[in-house]
Amino acid sequence: MINKTSRFRAGSGLILLVVSAHFIHDVFTSFVAPLLPLLITKLNLTLFQASTLPVFLTLPSIFNPFLGSFVDRSQLHRLFVAIGPAGSGTLMGLMGLAPNFAILSVILLSAGIAASCIHVTAPVLIHHISPKRVGRGMGWFMVAGELARTVGPLVVVQFVSLYGLNGLWRLIPVAIGSSVILWWKLGTIAVVKSEKAPIPILALWRKMGKLLLPITGIMASRAFLVGSLTTFLPTFLYSEGQSLWKANIALAILELFGAMGAFFSGTFSDNLGRRNILAISLGTSPVLMLLFLHTSGLPQLIILGFLGLTMLSTAPVIMAIVIENSGSNKAAANGTYFMINFGVRAIILLVIGYFADNFGLRTTYTWCAGIAMIGIPLVLLLPSSKSTKQVDEL
Repeated sequence: MINKTSRFRAGSGLILLVVSAHFIHDVFTSFVAPLLPLLITKLNLTLFQASTLPVFLTLPSIFNPFLGSFVDRSQLHRLFVAIGPAGSGTLMGLMGLAPNFAILSVILLSAGIAASCIHVTAPVLIHHISPKRVGRGMGWFMVAGELARTVGPLVVVQFVSLYGLNGLWRLIPVAIGSSVILWWKLGTIAVVKSEKAPIPILALWRKMGKLLLPITGIMASRAFLVGSLTTFLPTFLYSEGQSLWKANIALAILELFGAMGAFFSGTFSDNLGRRNILAISLGTSPVLMLLFLHTSGLPQLIILGFLGLTMLSTAPVIMAIVIENSGSNKAAANGTYFMINFGVRAIILLVIGYFADNFGLRTTYTWCAGIAMIGIPLVLLLPSSKSTKQVDEL
């Protein structure tokens, strides 16, 4: 663990470093959705092919538990967090130069490796900094991601308007420079190994099975909303007559309110209970999705904001539950969470893309709202905040 005070302080230099690494990384990986309409046109993609692009970006997450297990033993948290922005930024900067679907897929697959490095290790660093306020810590981590996905679409659309898709490579020096600074600053953090040795991956999965099953169901039902909106919202609005700029402003609003939801849900779950916050989020999001589909103009944007507030607020709460129940295997458990999260979302994105091609995005969005309700009763199968147990003690 990290030899730092356990009291969470939002202004801590260490917290800001880890959060900033996540922010910079996610700014670059957020480029796929806002550029999807242009990529569809340039490469002549179907909606199903378009739905596979985020899948390639998340495919390396299937190795996250093993990456996490390696990090638990080697304590390479600082290195993996620092190189994340350089890896993702360089590869996403090359995305505009891809001449065909195959090359673009390889670029995104490679960028997914950098994404795994930072998503597996950064939350573990934050947990060690603030073990008494895990929900708030995970909230700050997710806030960085949601703010990045708020800023990223606006930045890349403006950038492409100036330099075109082929000019994305101009952002690569920013990514590399960020990693250099992060490595320099993160080098001051003292990291020591935990007194308890991590247990093997398969043993960890067996011990956490009763927890991972309902979490997988919740994430699967939630992924129909999150995947359909964060990936296809600009494409959906663009197809209904909105300009690319306005469509991506709508995405920015969704992500901005999602950042607020991530922060408050993590903080509130520390005091009001993880299950209570999850139940509220999972119960309101599908209703708001249906309202979004039957409104337009300013009311639609307002509803979209509330949808982001609730829909994107579950991640820090679930992450806190997983890490609290992982004992000395925090990176491996967190890697397992991201493997399930990204893997389930990837599969569901393919389903969404298939139905969007055959039935249209509007009809598909309606079905996604209905499926999202399945996760509500699964909340009762999760442990309460006050009854969590360490894997080491099981």
